[in-house]
Amino acid sequence: MVEHAKPRDPRVVADARRLAAAGADRETLLFFLRERGFNKIDSIKTVRELYGLAMPEAKQLIDCSAAWSDRFLSDLELRETAMRALRDIAAESAEDPNAVKITIVEPDGSKAPKQ
Repeated sequence: MVEHAKPRDPRVVADARRLAAAGADRETLLFFLRERGFNKIDSIKTVRELYGLAMPEAKQLIDCSAAWSDRFLSDLELRETAMRALRDIAAESAEDPNAVKITIVEPDGSKAPKQ
């Protein structure tokens, strides 16, 4: 399912800020955001602002939350499919001297082996 970009509702962000200030735990806050129609990207942006998290930390918080658990496996499958497609494109372009060279860097910082 493709989620269309729309601006985050500043009233929801303000309410989330008040919930966090009142001591709501992060999981409660994530359920609140999702109930109010925030998608994963909006939720990531909001928890980054509220808790001063770096992007990887905020993304991991969302990915590992109960609030978004129903999406984790499908999102993981999508990422794996995209990486396979990129590897296939990189392997095909490696044989063509006129093609743009593609280097895939793995999450751990290592370069993907050439195929």
